[in-house]
Amino acid sequence: MRRVVVERKLAHLHGYLHDLEALVPLDPLLRQAQHYAIERLLQLLCEAAADITLQILRDRGVAPPESYRAVFERVRDLGLMPADLAAEMIRACGMRNVIVHLYDTLDMRRILAAVDTAPSLYRRFAAWALQHLPQ
Repeated sequence: MRRVVVERKLAHLHGYLHDLEALVPLDPLLRQAQHYAIERLLQLLCEAAADITLQILRDRGVAPPESYRAVFERVRDLGLMPADLAAEMIRACGMRNVIVHLYDTLDMRRILAAVDTAPSLYRRFAAWALQHLPQ
């Protein structure tokens, strides 16, 4: 059952990636006009990735961590995810927290720049997740 859940969540992740990649060619002013869509897609990408990773951990009998950061720290510490990918996922989900919870003033330049970097990060994540699909 977990495999089906992970595959479904991966399909959602790929859909979010497709939508974000459509924004890559936009010039800075058009990206600025789409900032709410960008913020939401970054949020959804992080949440999908964390949910997928939680399912992978549960499949291995690991108790679910309390935060998105802890999810990626746990897979790193267990040797399931390369440290560099885990660090990038932690940073990406940190941005998600700022967007969702408005902890601080949004750095719109950083958010808009994520349009260029997030697709490759989440494609790397998806490739990792496919290698760790629950049985």
